[in-house]
Amino acid sequence: MIYPLKQVGITLIMDKIMRIKTFCLTTLCLFSLSVSAANDVYGTVDQLITRSGANGDHAVYFRIEVMKEYSNFETCIANGDELTWQLDLSSPVAQYQFDILKKSYSERLPVRIIGHEDVCANGEAQSDKIFELSPWSWSEYSMKKVAAPK
Repeated sequence: MIYPLKQVGITLIMDKIMRIKTFCLTTLCLFSLSVSAANDVYGTVDQLITRSGANGDHAVYFRIEVMKEYSNFETCIANGDELTWQLDLSSPVAQYQFDILKKSYSERLPVRIIGHEDVCANGEAQSDKIFELSPWSWSEYSMKKVAAPK
């Protein structure tokens, strides 16, 4: 008769251990998400600015019409709608990224932009550099344009 009581006790202890492990893993996941945060923004390019300066200060920067329901901004970004994004012209993929930006601007197609993690290193920020840029649901939007009544 003592044996079944031991089994019940061990089962209860194992259950508590599993709950503690689950709590710890969940907490760890939440902390890891906040540590690796960066601006993660979806939208359509609505301003595309190029500058070719005499002193070699060439630049491509832009703003997007933000899709707020999908986008997340770092805490140091006061107004995500006014965030200026910069294209790194020294990047080996700069021309490809510029082509994506031009197409988003001219055809009103959405993009996903992920910024650099250190954007808040100097306090409040009004601009970010592209870490990752990709078309977002372009085939879906293209099909809607084709199917739209004229």
